[in-house]
Amino acid sequence: MSEYLNVMIGYQVESTAEWRHRKAEEFPDDRRNLVAAEELDELAAQIDRIGESEPIHQQIAKLHDSLKEDDAWMHISEAVSDELRSIGFHSGYETGLELLEWYRDLLQEKLDEILDEAVPVPNLDEQIENDPAVKAAKQAYDEARAKAYAEARKRL
Repeated sequence: MSEYLNVMIGYQVESTAEWRHRKAEEFPDDRRNLVAAEELDELAAQIDRIGESEPIHQQIAKLHDSLKEDDAWMHISEAVSDELRSIGFHSGYETGLELLEWYRDLLQEKLDEILDEAVPVPNLDEQIENDPAVKAAKQAYDEARAKAYAEARKRL
């Protein structure tokens, strides 16, 4: 069992399962809530059984340690909440590992966004246009083309 994974996402899965159970009682004619609650219960139990030596645990821990921005965690929390609420209605996961892989990918996407903002990606088109060697090659090409065109016109 990994307490770390439970803190990161497992308890949210359990909490969403409890909420779905309450919704199932509130709306007994809509079986989707009960089905979703049972699926969430199973996912939470599977997450609880994943050990710290598992690669997914290590990947999530590494990403978690890399994400320091409060803003990032707000977006992650919202995305996790949305995803968990949709289980049994619009989406689902066969295993707890599959859900953790989704969560790992979410963390990676958020980290990539933060890095892209911190280290702007250069505009390669602009770099190419401003490169002296590229400018010289373009000028040589344009001159050779113009010369060939002028010679071809003389032959006509």
